[in-house]
Amino acid sequence: MNLFGVKIAITLPSRSLGMLILLLGIVTVSYLLMTKMRKERVLKFANFYTLKKVHGYKSIVPSIWILITKLFIVTLLFLVATDSIEISMVKPVANTDFCIAIDVSQTMLLPDYSPNRLEFVKKTVENWLDELPGASKICVLKFADSASPVVPLTEDIFDVRKKIKNIGIAPNDTGTALGEAIALGSSMLAQSDKQRFLILITDGKNNAGRSLEEALKTAKEKNVIVYPIGIGITNETKEIYQQLVNIAKKKGIKFSFPELDTEQLKMIARETGGKFFFVTNEKAFKEAMKNVLVKNERIPLNSDYYVLLFISLLVALELLVFSKFGAV
Repeated sequence: MNLFGVKIAITLPSRSLGMLILLLGIVTVSYLLMTKMRKERVLKFANFYTLKKVHGYKSIVPSIWILITKLFIVTLLFLVATDSIEISMVKPVANTDFCIAIDVSQTMLLPDYSPNRLEFVKKTVENWLDELPGASKICVLKFADSASPVVPLTEDIFDVRKKIKNIGIAPNDTGTALGEAIALGSSMLAQSDKQRFLILITDGKNNAGRSLEEALKTAKEKNVIVYPIGIGITNETKEIYQQLVNIAKKKGIKFSFPELDTEQLKMIARETGGKFFFVTNEKAFKEAMKNVLVKNERIPLNSDYYVLLFISLLVALELLVFSKFGAV
């Protein structure tokens, strides 16, 4: 059973289960007998009509809630005594530092993703920052014909968020330097003493700067795992492309269009031990970013301590609130 990120596991062999059922039966019978004897005592030694008027008749009849509370307490005590309950918590562990490499080539201005590809990427990355476990460090770079740092490796998420908002298109660049981005990202992560993940977000293929072979060699030397995320073509992209073709023909101009090389990105992921994600909508992009996030780790808690603490609270609750409705 999962409750607010806490997993409660109960392992009860059939023999122990039989003992628990017998014990609960004894408690139920004992409670009913206790209530009956209390009622008889009140009727014998007190003015029943005055008692009923002042204190209420319910105080001398069995209360289902009191009985359930007692049975629950007995069950928890039995589970603790037989070491049959285990409590653990799932939480992200900050054992990874990240570098985000964002493509800022001109094709990232295409409006097939709202309001355009670049703003769509920036917004998704900003939301993803909220999911980072504490003490994780992150750096950011941008790339087109070449790559340049935006934020060095830092724990200051507020500064990272602010710098990402200010990232803009490289207006005069026409290339996509994936190799430069991988090499720079690997160097920026070199100072990390944790696991190193480089998230490479692009809508193109490597056609500028250094070769991928050289860049991947650098990434492997620095133990950087690359997760390429390729922004794919949607139905809306095809409509926009046709409109641009018609405009270009009329004006006699040439224009470049994103050429996403999925095989190239798959190779990058395979060579560095990462995973390639192909996204065509906001939901897919969010899932891709989430999958890159550091793995969760299940941390066992002191089950006896927390169960006994909960039992104490139940007993206090029974004494303070419920005892007047039934036999204590």
